[in-house]
Amino acid sequence: MPYRRLPPGTRHLLALALAFTFVATLAAPAAPAHAETCTSTERKALPDALPMRDFATRLGARIDACATEARRPDAERFCAEHRIECSAARVRDFVRVRTLFEMTRDGGPFRLRWSITDRDPTARHIWAAWRQKPPLASSDASSATAECDELSALFAGLARRLDVRGVGLFWPTSNHTIAAWDVTPAVRVLVPTSQIFLACDATFDRTTFLPSKQRVVYELRATDVPDAVPVPRALATFLLDQIAHYAGASLDVLAMLRTHRALRFDSSVPAACGADAAAAAKSLRARPLSPSDRRALMRYGSTELGLAAPSVEETLERLAR
Repeated sequence: MPYRRLPPGTRHLLALALAFTFVATLAAPAAPAHAETCTSTERKALPDALPMRDFATRLGARIDACATEARRPDAERFCAEHRIECSAARVRDFVRVRTLFEMTRDGGPFRLRWSITDRDPTARHIWAAWRQKPPLASSDASSATAECDELSALFAGLARRLDVRGVGLFWPTSNHTIAAWDVTPAVRVLVPTSQIFLACDATFDRTTFLPSKQRVVYELRATDVPDAVPVPRALATFLLDQIAHYAGASLDVLAMLRTHRALRFDSSVPAACGADAAAAAKSLRARPLSPSDRRALMRYGSTELGLAAPSVEETLERLAR
């Protein structure tokens, strides 16, 4: 076909249309490659190893998918108690911090055990232990042993990787370390990653330590563990799957499981706390449970208590002993 020149007016309109299409394409947000849902991780869906920065992206997405609805009421109560605006960004930060706290604390679903190690306040040793021997989903053993400052560094470093600002290490006494979150210049939350010097019910934003004990909380940099450190597929799968099974559970159920697990590990939780966990299990047997609570209890019964095809009732009966 011979080339035919378009009239000037037509050429002008065509150029405008092409320019508009180009600008609209640049402005449109890219569609996500994969919408994260709160399901177990298929091993084939992950590469052999992920750089730490990529694992953190998956971790944040998994927490958002699994914990947001469960923790939203807790976030609203938190904001009301501290008289701060409960914006969408603050709810997201709260959900991520609160979930990381439950996962990384002594006896939490990441199955960390507190003990004196006399190591520097860094998460490097935890990641090294995990990478050398990725935790098995079905096991009653701890995944790694770390001291209070190492647990706090793990929590604070992951919070920074998940874009939560103001989280760092805090020394309530000269010989003990926890974490702290400066939510605003006027609101500081203490985050006890172990139960050292604390009663059984001490938890996130509920301690007997003084927030004013330390004037400044310095953020722990994400580079405590460098971006390029590889996270093996088996380790990434374990950590992401623990989020999927436990992050949506109620705080009561998480506290009960954490106490029972920490006592099995003989860690920082006082033996007297076992009576509280048993009483909680008896109480839970008498009330309806959410699907997320049932999922967490069945996961605990099958992978850590060694029950064959456990029911929720069977798991609670074991916990009530």
